[in-house]
Amino acid sequence: MTVNNKNSNSFYWNALEKFGNQGLQFIIGVILARILSPNDYGLVGILLVFIAISQIFVDSGFTKALIQKNDKSQDDLSTAFTFNLVIAIVLYAILWFSAPIIANFYNENALINLLRTLSLILIINAFFSIPNTILTIDLEFKKIAAINSISVVISGSVSIYLAYKGYGVWSLVIQYLLRAFINLVLFSIKSKWTFKLYFSFTSFKVLFSFGSNLLLSSLLNVLIDKFSSLFIAKSISTKELGFYTRGIQFPDIAIGTLGSVLDTVLLPTLAKTKDISILKEQMTKIIRLLSLFTLPIVVILIILSKQIILLLLTDKWLPVVPIMQLFCISRFFTNLISVNTNLLYVLNKANLVLRQHYLKIIIRICLILIALPYGIVYIALAEAISAIIHLIINTYYPGKLISLGTKTQFKIISPFIIIGLIMYVALAYVNLLIDNNILNIISVTALGIILYVILLYFFRKSDFILAKTLILNLKG
Repeated sequence: MTVNNKNSNSFYWNALEKFGNQGLQFIIGVILARILSPNDYGLVGILLVFIAISQIFVDSGFTKALIQKNDKSQDDLSTAFTFNLVIAIVLYAILWFSAPIIANFYNENALINLLRTLSLILIINAFFSIPNTILTIDLEFKKIAAINSISVVISGSVSIYLAYKGYGVWSLVIQYLLRAFINLVLFSIKSKWTFKLYFSFTSFKVLFSFGSNLLLSSLLNVLIDKFSSLFIAKSISTKELGFYTRGIQFPDIAIGTLGSVLDTVLLPTLAKTKDISILKEQMTKIIRLLSLFTLPIVVILIILSKQIILLLLTDKWLPVVPIMQLFCISRFFTNLISVNTNLLYVLNKANLVLRQHYLKIIIRICLILIALPYGIVYIALAEAISAIIHLIINTYYPGKLISLGTKTQFKIISPFIIIGLIMYVALAYVNLLIDNNILNIISVTALGIILYVILLYFFRKSDFILAKTLILNLKG
């Protein structure tokens, strides 16, 4: 198999895995949201902040270090596994003893047992992180897709059953744990990697030299991303955090997933490319494709957000609508930020990623603190504004290293934004004419796709051909 064909095949299976699993999780999430309360989702939102921060320390950047390292050995893999497992056990102990303090801070006694139980996921994840990494390095996304689909279906089905039986927030906690455990079993079988407790200081130094910068930058990234969630529950209410986290999930599924596909495939494939001119050409194409496929989704979701929430989640979730709309905008720019960050990793410039994060975290915290007294809608607005500013920051070093800076990248995406605005005006008018939610969703979606294809064909024919070529390649 040629490199291009293998990359296309990897993209296809990774896209199938991401969108398929997100689709399954979306269906499961809709069913659960109709049963559970916003407060249940708010409690889980608090828990996931601490789990996400801890997971960064467990990984410590070793996963990306192994992907980036061309001459990785069994000693490297075993050293990373041993280190991850030890750190996971230590962090589990810390969260166990910290649980009462965290519960007291949020005035939610239920958090004690919830956090102590969900934190077990750190140890489970530590066991299958290396098998997962091995399959990713080998671009075995077909196997990864099958594993994740099985774990999502089983854990989701159990969660729905428990929710119907009145287990409340525990149905969500058990869903996360069960999915992780099934992944552990299946990844271990498919990767055929033998777990070995072995630690080499030589391997550790090499991995940590790359991973240390990544650790700190990833930690700052998570803190930036979860900063608003940390304080919404404390300053406003757990229920409002439930609305906020649910509002993020729709854009994450529809828009963020495409960015996640590129993020997963991008590093192991581009890491094999060291020629600057080729990197610039590939990066330009990725930015064009990302903008081309995400812009119509952004516009359609913004227009249909109210109808989608009413139809799927009922009117008890209506406060989600403006959050969802603002995060559609935010996730469009977040995907582009991720592409630029991966470029720096490919160029072995993790220290520059870290340098950018210092500035980004200051900007984001300032904007969120200004918005916090005005409620969750203004916090979401602050997130959207900060995403645009962050993209400007993230494109600075690509401009210096491969002549693909802020001006150039905004020039690439601006035609798609203009087409998106034209779409928005036309579809918003159609949206006002139809009063039925189901008919509205069908009509606006169908018309939006047709209008977008027509606008691309007449005003961006080269991008129309690019999209058509990619679709045909994936189909083949």
